[in-house]
Amino acid sequence: MSLPLSTLIGLRYHRARHRNGFISFISASSTIGILLGVAVLIIGLSVMNGFERELQQRFLAIISHGELEAVEQPLADGAGLLEIATQQSGVEAAAPYISLSGLLQKGKQMKAIAVKGIDPDAERQISRLPEFVSSEAWQALEPTQANIIIGVGIADELGLVAGDTATLLLPQQSTGQRLSSPQRVAVRVVGLMRAAGQLDNQLGFVHIDQARQLNQWESGVSGISLRVSQPLQADELVRTIGMHSEQLVYVRSWMRTHGFLYQDIQLVRTIMYAIMLLIVAVASFNIVSTLILAVTEKRSDIAILKTMGAEDGLLIRAFVVYGAYNGVLGCLLGVVLGLLGVWSLPSLVAGVEQLLGRTILSADIYFIDFLPVELLWSDVALVALAALSLSLLATLWPAWQATRIRPAQELGG
Repeated sequence: MSLPLSTLIGLRYHRARHRNGFISFISASSTIGILLGVAVLIIGLSVMNGFERELQQRFLAIISHGELEAVEQPLADGAGLLEIATQQSGVEAAAPYISLSGLLQKGKQMKAIAVKGIDPDAERQISRLPEFVSSEAWQALEPTQANIIIGVGIADELGLVAGDTATLLLPQQSTGQRLSSPQRVAVRVVGLMRAAGQLDNQLGFVHIDQARQLNQWESGVSGISLRVSQPLQADELVRTIGMHSEQLVYVRSWMRTHGFLYQDIQLVRTIMYAIMLLIVAVASFNIVSTLILAVTEKRSDIAILKTMGAEDGLLIRAFVVYGAYNGVLGCLLGVVLGLLGVWSLPSLVAGVEQLLGRTILSADIYFIDFLPVELLWSDVALVALAALSLSLLATLWPAWQATRIRPAQELGG
């Protein structure tokens, strides 16, 4: 199957040696620019996709989507509010909890910890917390024993392992002008939570009945936790349920407490896409320069083609092929380099971390302590299409300029 004449002319001009070496340099630089822009954009978007995946499947799998917590604890009618919540459209499950804040002490070392009293059976309905804890540790959360599950970050800082005993210090209400000494409770660490992120340095879990004893309550809970089908709409759902509570409650959703994580991911994704497309656009302008210089160099050839009957459309198509060659080549090589970068990035980062002896993403700061990637072929197609479109648009004006050459002026002089 023979190629169209315009394609043959365009490819022939591209392969021909230029009298002006600067044309070859600009042509190569445009290809390299598009290549790097496409590759970096694919890698960057894959990393942002990975962060979003981990936010949804790891972070939001542990924390509740929404919470209703009594202003004056305990929440008296927790069972009634729980029933209202489960009947609300969009709510998949609800569970009671008791919240405690204190210090965990081992020897002279102390670490702040947010302890959550949970019902192990009900918690399975609203979170995937059991997936990050051993089954033995989960079953060891009993109502009659002071057992606790803590994050692995807390355990590492205090030098604790499963089976060790530590002291939990809880604040007590002061009487008069005198400060009360904290309540000291010996707890046994029955397991560690490994969420691979910030939560490992913050959370601990006990049985809800044990938390009730620590608070010296006969009944009641701090509030109820919710899991909703659409996490991005959790704020509205929690407010709706809170309006049905007879007792004054704090209304919280993950969008208020941790929504900045999702917003930051989307913001970085948008900025990265804009910057990388600008890099591709700059590289495409080099295609414009290449074609303008090429048209100038081939003026006599263009004049001969026009005298032989070449129409303007054929010349435009020929120089579009000439210019688009760099864009297509850069785009294809960029996609290949981007895919290789995405597939090798986790092992590369792990090697750098091993070489440096420290993690790049600290669990004290970030919600995960590793660099995630998730390749979406729709992103690859979108990036490639955008790069090809810009490179094709860059060829139109110089190609049109080739049709303005007058054979009589070029050959008659």
